[in-house]
Formats: sequence, structure tokens, C-alpha cells
Amino acid sequence: MFWNYLTLLQEMHWGDLLDIGLASGLIWCAIHALLNARTRRVGIGLLLFGMVIFAANQLDLKLTVWILQGITAVIILIVVVVYQSEIRRLLERFPASLLNRDKINRAASAELVDLLTTAAGELSGARRGALIVLPGADLLDGLITSGNLLGGQLSKSLLLSIFDPNSPGHDGALIVRGDLVERFGSRLPLSDQDEQLKERGTRHAAALGLSEKSDALVMVVSEETGRISLARNGNLWALADPEALRFELGSFLEEHTEPVQQDGRFKKMILRGGLEAGAALLVAALLWLVLVPGSVVQMKTYEVAVEVQNIPEGYDLASVTPPTVAVILAGETRNLFQVKPADLVIRLDGTLTRFGRQTFPITNAHLLLPPKVEIADVVPDQVRVTVQKVN
Repeated sequence: MFWNYLTLLQEMHWGDLLDIGLASGLIWCAIHALLNARTRRVGIGLLLFGMVIFAANQLDLKLTVWILQGITAVIILIVVVVYQSEIRRLLERFPASLLNRDKINRAASAELVDLLTTAAGELSGARRGALIVLPGADLLDGLITSGNLLGGQLSKSLLLSIFDPNSPGHDGALIVRGDLVERFGSRLPLSDQDEQLKERGTRHAAALGLSEKSDALVMVVSEETGRISLARNGNLWALADPEALRFELGSFLEEHTEPVQQDGRFKKMILRGGLEAGAALLVAALLWLVLVPGSVVQMKTYEVAVEVQNIPEGYDLASVTPPTVAVILAGETRNLFQVKPADLVIRLDGTLTRFGRQTFPITNAHLLLPPKVEIADVVPDQVRVTVQKVN
């Protein structure tokens, strides 16, 4: 049956190629969202739900399909409401990735790690609170409010002065973009995850809140304990020592540095992106084959043999005229692919031949057909069956 679908490629034209291309883009977005740690579980659940609907459709379970179709609209609405921030992030990240936004070179990245680690250590030792945001690929414009634009070169002295308790913006967040301080004294969305926050203060709630709504890395220095913590992807954890901070900063910034052609990480990223794009294209092409040309209703003619069963005791079958008939079947292309001509047999019940009946009309009941395939016409639409007594 798979090869039958491939023959439908002959019907493809440029509009279909555009259709498959756009569908591939949408499917790629779905795959990319499913691979996200925060949406992976719900993605798997939606995938299983879709498989159940598909199986119910194939098995022609009408009541189950009707119930599931009603639930589908509710589930889609719930997913859109609950994961609206993730959907927004995905839509914002796509054009940002095309523009190669917020990438810095590797040398600057190493210097930034050293600078932030050193400054965080001094702030921690002095028990001076700090909140520093390193943006990822997501846009933060709709999440960060107020603050003072700066655009100055990042340095340890600048960091220490901004988070001086006498500085007017020391209670807010400092946004580091590349090797520049974009703004300071900013307000971040607060998290309500009491389980993670526990006895921690507002800075930690702000760090966790921004990490829940973006892919940024947020560093917090506690004013009460001097402990350094990080928030990313909706998780907040404390660091044991400055080397742990150096490692986490290095890992994060490595994802947002300009790749070079020989870099193994770049090749891995290209390979992963190619696999995602290839999978999206394959799924789109298969869906097109099944749903577009495969859904076209057409008619096909088959030469089918006539078989008479249940000949009365004491009689033998003498003849069937004609022995074969032309059966025209109607159905969607994908359903007609399930028809196997060698298995098509018209089976008539010859019980009434005992009473002299000789003419038998042919109906859908006399031919076993796949679901959603029907007899459109039969030529001739009846056959003559004659029997003879056995001496």
C-alpha cells in the first residue's frame, strides 16, 4: 500500500510543494516546542491523545471519536491558556534566531565569565544583594519593566557601584547584553512557586519568575546570607562555590557565542537542526499524501468472480451466468488502496435455488469491502444461477 501512495507524487504541482513547505515549518515549531523541557510532558500527552483519535478513526469507533472530538477543542483551549508564555517565546525566538541576535565572540565570553565570577564573589563576601540577568534567545521586552537605560561597558567597578546599598537602583535587576550593561534598576515578574522559594526573598522570586517566562540565566546574590544562586528554565538552585558559578556561566554563554566552522558544538547544533527539519518535512509529506490526494473520492472498476454457497442438499451447481461481473467501487483514494483485487469475491446464498429461484441481484452485502468503500455500480447487476438434481 505504501508504494500506492508514492504513485500520488505524480499529481504534485508547485502549489503542493508550497503547501508542504509551510506545513513543515509549522510541524518544526511543534517539534521544537515538544523538545522543550517545560512542555515535553504535555507534548507527549498530546501525541498519545492524537494517536488514540487516529486509532479510533481507523477502527470506526463512532461514539469514541465523537467524544474525543469534543474533548479536543477543550484541550486545545486549555493548552493555549496554560502555555501562552511558551507559545509567545517560540514565536519571538524564531525571528530572533534568524537575526543571530545576542551572540558574542568566544574571547568576550571568557572575559565575561571571569568578570561576573569575580564580582559575584566580592558581592557575596560583602553581603550585598544583587540581581543580574543574562538574556538568552528570547526577547525580554515584555517581561522587564522600568529600569534605567545605560549601554555602558561592563566592568567590575560598575557592577559594584550599581549594587552599592546607597545606589538608587541597587534593588532592581541589572541586564547584561554581551559585554554591555543594557539597563539597571529593572523590575522582573515574580514567581509564586513557594516550594522552591521557601524562605528566600523578593530577588529570588524575581529571578525564578523571569526564568519561568524566558530562557534567560539569572544570578542572585543574597543580601542576608551572601549565598549565590542561579535561576534558569523555571529552576532555582544555590551554588556551592565560585567555581560552580564559573562553570554554569561558561556553559550558558557557550550556547550564545558566535560558532566557528570547526567547532564541534556548532556541527552538533547544525546536525540537530537538520534532523528536526528533516523529520518535519517527512511528516508533512506523509500527511500531504494521506490527506490531500489520498482524500480524493474516485471510482475504480474490478473484475470480480461470482461464487455460490449453500447449494441445497441433493443439488449440484450447474452454471453461473455470467461467472464474473464488473464491480465499480467508490471511495477515497486511501481507502481504495486497501482493496486487494485477488481477495474480491461475490458470494451468493444459493439456498432458494431449491424452490426454483434463478436470478440473484448483487448488493454491498455480497462483497466484503474495506471501511468507507462502497459499490457504485455492478455490470450486470444480477446473475443467473442454475442447479441440477443429483441422481
